[in-house]
Amino acid sequence: MSVDDAQLKGLLIENNLITEADFENAEKIANHLGCLVTDVLIGRNVVKEDDLGRILSIYYKVDYINLRKIDIPSDVINIIPENIAAEKGVIAFALSENELYVAFEDPDDLAVSETVKKTVGPKYQIRVFVAMPQIIKSAIKLYKKNEGNLENVHLKTQIASSSVSLVNDMLESAIRQEASDIHIEPLPDKMLVRFRIDGVLHDDEYWVKEVHPSTVARIKILSDLKIDETRLPQDGQFAFTSKSGEKVSLRVSVIPSVYGEKIVLRILKSGVTLFNLDELGMLPEDQEVIFKILKRTHGMFLVTGPTGSGKTTTLYTILGLLNKPDVNIVTIEDPVENKITRVNQIQVNSGINLTFANGLRSILRQDPDIVMVGEIRDTETALISINAAMTGHLVFSSVHANTSAGAIPRMIDLGAEPFLIASTLNMVVAQRLVRVLCPNCKSESPMSNLLISKLEEMGEDVSPSIRGLLKSNFTSAGCGYCFHTGYKGRIGIFETLLVDDNIRKMIYEKQTSDTIWRVARESKTKSMLEDGLIKVSKGLTTIEEVLRVIST
Repeated sequence: MSVDDAQLKGLLIENNLITEADFENAEKIANHLGCLVTDVLIGRNVVKEDDLGRILSIYYKVDYINLRKIDIPSDVINIIPENIAAEKGVIAFALSENELYVAFEDPDDLAVSETVKKTVGPKYQIRVFVAMPQIIKSAIKLYKKNEGNLENVHLKTQIASSSVSLVNDMLESAIRQEASDIHIEPLPDKMLVRFRIDGVLHDDEYWVKEVHPSTVARIKILSDLKIDETRLPQDGQFAFTSKSGEKVSLRVSVIPSVYGEKIVLRILKSGVTLFNLDELGMLPEDQEVIFKILKRTHGMFLVTGPTGSGKTTTLYTILGLLNKPDVNIVTIEDPVENKITRVNQIQVNSGINLTFANGLRSILRQDPDIVMVGEIRDTETALISINAAMTGHLVFSSVHANTSAGAIPRMIDLGAEPFLIASTLNMVVAQRLVRVLCPNCKSESPMSNLLISKLEEMGEDVSPSIRGLLKSNFTSAGCGYCFHTGYKGRIGIFETLLVDDNIRKMIYEKQTSDTIWRVARESKTKSMLEDGLIKVSKGLTTIEEVLRVIST
């Protein structure tokens, strides 16, 4: 994007979209976090994405296109090869007779324009549009190889190909499809590669058995693991940069199985910092309560839920909101999933006795204002965390419990005294992740008799006002944009328990989690189920999806 910050500032102020003070504050935060000022403006809802796009349209004197709102045909996107699209920041998104519509990050870059023209050739005339850089990077993930249907047992046959190329192709495909995990599983006569996308495992492709040893060896080399050790589990990690320039870290787990070693790669995106709770799926009324809590200078904030429910992402988002020049934030995590600029992050290392508890003791000697403990899983960590919250620190952490009220007896089970919990705990947020319906292929559908009966069975678990919002359900047929899954991305469903004087008294009296929750419900606290049903009423997900994750 060739428009500099001074020009952008002038255009935004001239069009009454921002004040000078707002822009200067965004610049300070961008410098502090090491990101673009436009990321801060959009992420913190200072300027809407489409408004910023229209400003760029005025500056470049070309039309603006929001690629999120269109379905790009596969035959159109492939007119410009993926490597050129990723390197040059361009994407072909529509075709009208012989006119090819192409979105550019920087329409003024003549070298890029010439490359696109030479690539496309004389067959098409180029119509230039401007799009937001991050959206172009996201659209590049739509490139998908036509690899056949797994029902036909499509087998990779590039035995002679380099293991480097095979592994790189697999990683590129996983990143394009926004997978969170890659499973490499040896079978009796072949090797299966599976991707976890939006929380659900999908078979991606089969490879011939002969490539398994070289694939395992290549990943072990990248992860600095022992190649000749095949009998014991091993763990490692490495970094990878995709053709589109996306940097990821991969956490590697290798275990022996009957047919050979199985590998699971966890994909951790580098430098991911969400700037607001909207992107997590949190409703405005819940955000309002959380923002009040975040203004406090001490106390404990817990996030709870099963593994893979998005607890760490929620904690990172909150740290992003609090990450300002006048505070010192220190974290201890296992592992450090994303690196955040200007946050001091410590990796747990049990091999040298750097545990959560020992690390936390050292953190408290580092003059912190805000402390994040990745997980409270033992008595020592629980007690030190509570002590830090009592002595003028804002402490954030996660704990394993199924509900928000369930986090309180869990802390007591870990050895924390009820009176200490009552005096330090500010809020507990319980959460799950539900898949979001693909915006391009979703459709409204009538409620089935089975769903109606399930809602009736819920009784008082769903308030009459929320039950009244459910006029219909939604379904999705699947399309190219969502890789024919019917879903695109995930959002959270939340249960926010504000610890007020009534709740503090009940904690002190060692009341059960059920009793605490009944009192919270009297003050209009929503359950995760109700929060999920509200999102169903907005067409974001389905009742079946909400019920699926609530049961975990």
